[in-house]
Amino acid sequence: MKKVLLCGACVALVMSSCNQKEIDRLTYQRDSIQQEKNLVEEEMNNYLEMIQEVQSNFSTIKSAELGIIEETAGAEGVNSDTKAKLQKDFQTITEAIRANREKIASLDSALSKAQGNAAYFRGLVSGLQRDLKASEANLKEMKAKLDAKDVQIASLDSAVSNLNRLQDSINQVNAQQFAAMQQQDAELNTAYYFIGNKSTIKEKGLRAKLLTSANINTSYFTKIDIREVSEIDLGSPKAIVLTSHPINSYTIQKKSADDKNLVLKITNFSAFWSNTHKLIVQVK
Repeated sequence: MKKVLLCGACVALVMSSCNQKEIDRLTYQRDSIQQEKNLVEEEMNNYLEMIQEVQSNFSTIKSAELGIIEETAGAEGVNSDTKAKLQKDFQTITEAIRANREKIASLDSALSKAQGNAAYFRGLVSGLQRDLKASEANLKEMKAKLDAKDVQIASLDSAVSNLNRLQDSINQVNAQQFAAMQQQDAELNTAYYFIGNKSTIKEKGLRAKLLTSANINTSYFTKIDIREVSEIDLGSPKAIVLTSHPINSYTIQKKSADDKNLVLKITNFSAFWSNTHKLIVQVK
Protein backbone atom coordinates (compact mmCIF):
# COMPACT_ATOMS: atom_id res chain seq x y z
CA MET A 1 0.00 0.00 0.00
CA LYS A 2 2.81 2.36 0.87
CA LYS A 3 4.46 1.53 -2.45
CA VAL A 4 1.27 2.41 -4.30
CA LEU A 5 0.99 5.77 -2.53
CA LEU A 6 4.61 6.59 -3.14
CA CYS A 7 4.28 5.76 -6.82
CA GLY A 8 1.17 7.95 -7.07
CA ALA A 9 2.97 10.82 -5.43
CA CYS A 10 5.82 10.53 -7.93
CA VAL A 11 3.42 10.53 -10.87
CA ALA A 12 1.62 13.58 -9.49
CA LEU A 13 4.93 15.38 -9.01
CA VAL A 14 6.03 14.59 -12.56
CA MET A 15 2.69 15.72 -13.96
CA SER A 16 2.80 18.92 -11.92
CA SER A 17 6.27 19.67 -13.24
CA CYS A 18 5.14 19.07 -16.82
CA ASN A 19 2.08 21.28 -16.34
CA GLN A 20 4.24 24.13 -15.00
CA LYS A 21 6.53 23.94 -17.98
CA GLU A 22 3.55 24.12 -20.33
CA ILE A 23 2.15 27.02 -18.37
CA ASP A 24 5.50 28.80 -18.55
CA ARG A 25 5.72 28.13 -22.27
CA LEU A 26 2.23 29.42 -22.91
CA THR A 27 2.84 32.45 -20.71
CA TYR A 28 6.04 33.29 -22.60
CA GLN A 29 4.27 32.83 -25.91
CA ARG A 30 1.42 35.04 -24.75
CA ASP A 31 3.81 37.71 -23.56
CA SER A 32 5.72 37.54 -26.82
CA ILE A 33 2.52 37.94 -28.82
CA GLN A 34 1.41 40.82 -26.62
CA GLN A 35 4.79 42.46 -26.99
CA GLU A 36 4.65 42.07 -30.76
CA LYS A 37 1.11 43.45 -30.73
CA ASN A 38 2.26 46.43 -28.70
CA LEU A 39 5.08 47.06 -31.15
CA VAL A 40 2.68 46.88 -34.10
CA GLU A 41 0.24 49.24 -32.38
CA GLU A 42 3.07 51.62 -31.57
CA GLU A 43 4.18 51.58 -35.19
CA MET A 44 0.61 52.18 -36.36
CA ASN A 45 0.23 55.06 -33.92
CA ASN A 46 3.50 56.53 -35.17
CA TYR A 47 2.29 56.21 -38.76
CA LEU A 48 -1.02 57.85 -37.88
CA GLU A 49 0.70 60.65 -35.99
CA MET A 50 3.02 61.38 -38.91
CA ILE A 51 0.11 61.28 -41.37
CA GLN A 52 -1.87 63.68 -39.17
CA GLU A 53 1.11 66.05 -39.06
CA VAL A 54 1.40 65.91 -42.86
CA GLN A 55 -2.33 66.57 -43.24
CA SER A 56 -2.09 69.45 -40.78
CA ASN A 57 0.74 70.91 -42.87
CA PHE A 58 -1.41 70.57 -45.98
CA SER A 59 -4.16 72.52 -44.20
CA THR A 60 -1.61 75.23 -43.39
CA ILE A 61 -0.51 75.26 -47.03
CA LYS A 62 -4.08 75.55 -48.27
CA SER A 63 -4.82 78.41 -45.88
CA ALA A 64 -1.68 80.27 -46.98
CA GLU A 65 -2.57 79.67 -50.65
CA LEU A 66 -6.02 81.17 -50.12
CA GLY A 67 -4.38 84.16 -48.43
CA ILE A 68 -2.11 84.69 -51.44
CA ILE A 69 -5.04 84.42 -53.85
CA GLU A 70 -6.98 87.05 -51.87
CA GLU A 71 -3.99 89.37 -51.61
CA THR A 72 -3.25 89.22 -55.35
CA ALA A 73 -6.84 89.23 -56.60
CA GLY A 74 -7.04 93.00 -57.07
CA ALA A 75 -5.97 94.67 -60.30
CA GLU A 76 -4.61 97.78 -58.58
CA GLY A 77 -1.30 96.19 -57.74
CA VAL A 78 0.58 95.01 -54.68
CA ASN A 79 1.77 97.52 -52.10
CA SER A 80 4.69 97.10 -49.69
CA ASP A 81 2.50 95.79 -46.84
CA THR A 82 0.91 93.20 -49.12
CA LYS A 83 4.32 92.11 -50.42
CA ALA A 84 5.50 91.52 -46.85
CA LYS A 85 2.39 89.42 -46.17
CA LEU A 86 2.90 87.45 -49.40
CA GLN A 87 6.53 86.81 -48.55
CA LYS A 88 5.48 85.43 -45.17
CA ASP A 89 2.80 83.22 -46.78
CA PHE A 90 5.24 81.85 -49.34
CA GLN A 91 7.72 81.10 -46.57
CA THR A 92 5.01 79.27 -44.62
CA ILE A 93 4.12 77.16 -47.65
CA THR A 94 7.77 76.42 -48.46
CA GLU A 95 8.52 75.28 -44.92
CA ALA A 96 5.35 73.16 -44.74
CA ILE A 97 6.18 71.50 -48.06
CA ARG A 98 9.74 70.78 -46.90
CA ALA A 99 8.47 69.27 -43.63
CA ASN A 100 5.92 67.13 -45.49
CA ARG A 101 8.50 65.95 -47.99
CA GLU A 102 10.71 64.73 -45.15
CA LYS A 103 7.85 63.09 -43.23
CA ILE A 104 6.41 61.36 -46.31
CA ALA A 105 9.87 60.05 -47.26
CA SER A 106 10.33 58.74 -43.73
CA LEU A 107 6.89 57.08 -43.82
CA ASP A 108 7.58 55.53 -47.21
CA SER A 109 10.89 54.12 -46.01
CA ALA A 110 9.36 52.68 -42.83
CA LEU A 111 6.39 51.14 -44.64
CA SER A 112 8.61 49.48 -47.23
CA LYS A 113 9.89 47.24 -44.41
CA ALA A 114 6.56 46.83 -42.61
CA GLN A 115 4.10 43.96 -42.93
CA GLY A 116 0.48 43.23 -42.06
CA ASN A 117 -1.69 46.35 -42.13
CA ALA A 118 1.11 48.31 -43.80
CA ALA A 119 -0.71 48.03 -47.16
CA TYR A 120 -3.43 50.36 -45.85
CA PHE A 121 -0.86 52.94 -44.84
CA ARG A 122 0.98 52.64 -48.14
CA GLY A 123 -2.24 53.69 -49.86
CA LEU A 124 -2.49 56.74 -47.59
CA VAL A 125 1.14 57.64 -48.25
CA SER A 126 0.57 57.41 -52.02
CA GLY A 127 -2.27 59.91 -51.64
CA LEU A 128 -0.06 62.18 -49.55
CA GLN A 129 2.66 62.05 -52.20
CA ARG A 130 0.14 63.16 -54.83
CA ASP A 131 -0.98 66.00 -52.57
CA LEU A 132 2.66 66.99 -52.05
CA LYS A 133 3.28 67.18 -55.80
CA ALA A 134 0.11 69.25 -56.20
CA SER A 135 1.24 71.65 -53.46
CA GLU A 136 4.65 72.05 -55.06
CA ALA A 137 3.03 72.69 -58.46
CA ASN A 138 0.62 75.23 -56.93
CA LEU A 139 3.51 77.03 -55.25
CA LYS A 140 5.41 77.31 -58.53
CA GLU A 141 2.28 78.48 -60.36
CA MET A 142 1.47 81.15 -57.78
CA LYS A 143 5.05 82.41 -57.80
CA ALA A 144 4.99 82.54 -61.60
CA LYS A 145 1.69 84.46 -61.58
CA LEU A 146 2.98 86.88 -58.96
CA ASP A 147 6.21 87.40 -60.92
CA ALA A 148 4.15 88.02 -64.06
CA LYS A 149 1.98 90.47 -62.11
CA ASP A 150 5.09 92.25 -60.84
CA VAL A 151 6.29 92.56 -64.43
CA GLN A 152 2.87 93.83 -65.46
CA ILE A 153 2.82 96.29 -62.57
CA ALA A 154 6.33 97.47 -63.46
CA SER A 155 5.21 97.92 -67.06
CA LEU A 156 2.09 99.80 -65.97
CA ASP A 157 4.15 101.93 -63.58
CA SER A 158 6.46 102.79 -66.47
CA ALA A 159 3.48 103.61 -68.67
CA VAL A 160 1.98 105.78 -65.93
CA SER A 161 5.33 107.55 -65.47
CA ASN A 162 5.51 108.18 -69.21
CA LEU A 163 1.94 109.47 -69.20
CA ASN A 164 2.72 111.68 -66.20
CA ARG A 165 5.75 113.09 -68.01
CA LEU A 166 3.65 113.61 -71.12
CA GLN A 167 0.94 115.28 -69.04
CA ASP A 168 3.55 117.52 -67.40
CA SER A 169 4.81 118.49 -70.85
CA ILE A 170 1.26 119.16 -72.02
CA ASN A 171 0.56 121.19 -68.88
CA GLN A 172 3.76 123.14 -69.44
CA VAL A 173 2.86 123.81 -73.07
CA ASN A 174 -0.68 124.74 -72.03
CA ALA A 175 0.69 127.07 -69.38
CA GLN A 176 3.00 128.68 -71.93
CA GLN A 177 0.18 128.94 -74.43
CA PHE A 178 -2.12 130.37 -71.76
CA ALA A 179 0.52 132.92 -70.77
CA ALA A 180 1.06 133.79 -74.44
CA MET A 181 -2.69 134.11 -74.93
CA GLN A 182 -2.96 136.32 -71.86
CA GLN A 183 -0.12 138.48 -73.14
CA GLN A 184 -1.66 138.58 -76.61
CA ASP A 185 -5.04 139.41 -75.09
CA ALA A 186 -3.47 142.17 -73.04
CA GLU A 187 -1.73 143.53 -76.12
CA LEU A 188 -4.93 143.38 -78.16
CA ASN A 189 -6.78 145.30 -75.48
CA THR A 190 -4.06 147.82 -74.74
CA ALA A 191 -4.37 151.33 -76.13
CA TYR A 192 -2.59 154.67 -75.64
CA TYR A 193 -3.86 158.22 -75.69
CA PHE A 194 -2.19 161.62 -75.63
CA ILE A 195 -3.87 164.96 -74.98
CA GLY A 196 -1.95 168.15 -75.75
CA ASN A 197 -1.95 171.42 -77.62
CA LYS A 198 -0.63 171.86 -81.12
CA SER A 199 2.86 172.92 -80.12
CA THR A 200 3.27 170.05 -77.65
CA ILE A 201 2.15 167.50 -80.20
CA LYS A 202 4.63 168.90 -82.69
CA GLU A 203 7.38 168.98 -80.11
CA LYS A 204 6.83 165.30 -79.24
CA GLY A 205 6.80 164.37 -82.91
CA LEU A 206 3.36 162.80 -82.58
CA ARG A 207 2.07 163.53 -86.00
CA ALA A 208 -0.82 161.26 -86.94
CA LYS A 209 1.02 159.77 -89.94
CA LEU A 210 3.76 158.49 -87.62
CA LEU A 211 1.39 156.60 -85.35
CA THR A 212 1.65 153.41 -87.43
CA SER A 213 5.40 153.21 -86.80
CA ALA A 214 6.56 150.55 -84.37
CA ASN A 215 9.29 152.87 -83.12
CA ILE A 216 6.96 155.52 -81.78
CA ASN A 217 7.75 156.49 -78.19
CA THR A 218 4.76 155.38 -76.12
CA SER A 219 6.21 156.87 -72.94
CA TYR A 220 4.43 160.11 -73.85
CA PHE A 221 1.09 158.35 -73.84
CA THR A 222 -1.26 157.16 -71.13
CA LYS A 223 -1.68 153.40 -71.28
CA ILE A 224 -5.22 151.98 -70.87
CA ASP A 225 -7.21 148.75 -71.18
CA ILE A 226 -9.84 149.48 -73.82
CA ARG A 227 -12.31 147.16 -72.07
CA GLU A 228 -12.18 149.29 -68.93
CA VAL A 229 -12.14 152.82 -70.30
CA SER A 230 -15.24 154.30 -71.86
CA GLU A 231 -14.64 158.01 -71.08
CA ILE A 232 -11.59 160.25 -71.34
CA ASP A 233 -11.60 163.67 -69.72
CA LEU A 234 -10.05 166.09 -72.25
CA GLY A 235 -9.70 168.92 -69.72
CA SER A 236 -10.43 171.63 -72.29
CA PRO A 237 -13.53 173.29 -73.83
CA LYS A 238 -12.13 172.79 -77.31
CA ALA A 239 -10.73 169.58 -78.76
CA ILE A 240 -10.01 167.90 -82.07
CA VAL A 241 -9.36 164.15 -82.51
CA LEU A 242 -6.31 163.85 -84.78
CA THR A 243 -6.20 160.08 -85.10
CA SER A 244 -8.49 157.98 -87.26
CA HIS A 245 -11.55 156.63 -85.42
CA PRO A 246 -15.00 155.90 -86.87
CA ILE A 247 -17.16 158.96 -86.27
CA ASN A 248 -20.10 156.89 -85.07
CA SER A 249 -18.04 155.12 -82.39
CA TYR A 250 -17.64 158.09 -80.05
CA THR A 251 -19.01 161.44 -78.97
CA ILE A 252 -17.42 164.60 -77.57
CA GLN A 253 -19.58 166.58 -75.22
CA LYS A 254 -19.48 168.91 -72.28
CA LYS A 255 -18.69 167.39 -68.98
CA SER A 256 -21.79 168.96 -67.44
CA ALA A 257 -24.06 172.00 -67.70
CA ASP A 258 -21.76 173.89 -65.36
CA ASP A 259 -18.46 172.47 -66.64
CA LYS A 260 -17.64 173.36 -70.25
CA ASN A 261 -14.61 171.10 -70.42
CA LEU A 262 -15.12 168.28 -72.87
CA VAL A 263 -15.30 164.54 -72.37
CA LEU A 264 -14.68 161.95 -75.07
CA LYS A 265 -17.16 159.10 -74.64
CA ILE A 266 -16.51 155.83 -76.47
CA THR A 267 -19.81 154.29 -77.50
CA ASN A 268 -18.41 151.32 -79.42
CA PHE A 269 -14.96 150.45 -78.16
CA SER A 270 -14.24 147.67 -80.70
CA ALA A 271 -15.04 150.00 -83.59
CA PHE A 272 -13.33 152.99 -81.99
CA TRP A 273 -10.00 151.17 -81.70
CA SER A 274 -10.32 149.20 -84.95
CA ASN A 275 -8.02 151.50 -87.01
CA THR A 276 -5.44 152.31 -84.37
CA HIS A 277 -4.80 151.74 -80.69
CA LYS A 278 -3.35 155.21 -80.31
CA LEU A 279 -5.48 158.27 -79.70
CA ILE A 280 -4.22 161.83 -80.04
CA VAL A 281 -6.48 164.70 -79.11
CA GLN A 282 -5.41 168.28 -79.76
CA VAL A 283 -6.85 170.74 -77.27
CA LYS A 284 -6.78 174.54 -76.90
